[in-house]
Amino acid sequence: MLKKTLLVNNYLRNSTRINRLNQEITRITGREPQVVRITEAPQVNSDEFDAVILSGGDAPLNQPEVVADYKKATDWLSRIQRPILGICLGHQLLGLAYEGRIARLGERFEGFYDVEVVEQDELFTGLPKRIRVYKSNVRVVARLMSGFKLLARSSEYEVESFRHLEKSVFGVQFHPENYTDTDRDGLKILENFFHTLN
Repeated sequence: MLKKTLLVNNYLRNSTRINRLNQEITRITGREPQVVRITEAPQVNSDEFDAVILSGGDAPLNQPEVVADYKKATDWLSRIQRPILGICLGHQLLGLAYEGRIARLGERFEGFYDVEVVEQDELFTGLPKRIRVYKSNVRVVARLMSGFKLLARSSEYEVESFRHLEKSVFGVQFHPENYTDTDRDGLKILENFFHTLN
């Protein structure tokens, strides 16, 4: 496949958490991604890449002062014309980039959970209506943004996955890079994203 991928690292503290996602992208595309911190990403020319992946992270994007700190990054994201996949905090950053709002949940979700695919889309090709994916979050996109369609939801919260109506911009609140031999739906989602680039 040999796709050139920009991997945006959103982890503020434990940056080794990016390694699993980096390994999966390399395995699927046959090429190691270029990794850049979210603070440096707006200086990168995204047109030089086939795709942009936004990792998970730990910033509290429901706090106005933190949202202000990410303004350059969210402005940059809204202008990108390349396919984007936002994962967990990356999904939330896409929400902010397109005028959404982030809410803090009453509890943290950690582990494998069932998610319902409500709109059959190329991101979920070959998967059943009910998938099992890994979650690690306490914040979510509060409601679907204008110009997007809902792809998946769960009993825990409504916006598990979305897609822009006109651009190849996808978000998933869960971590598709974290899968096991028995729960492999996340891997299929990552593979499907890269197949949309062909």
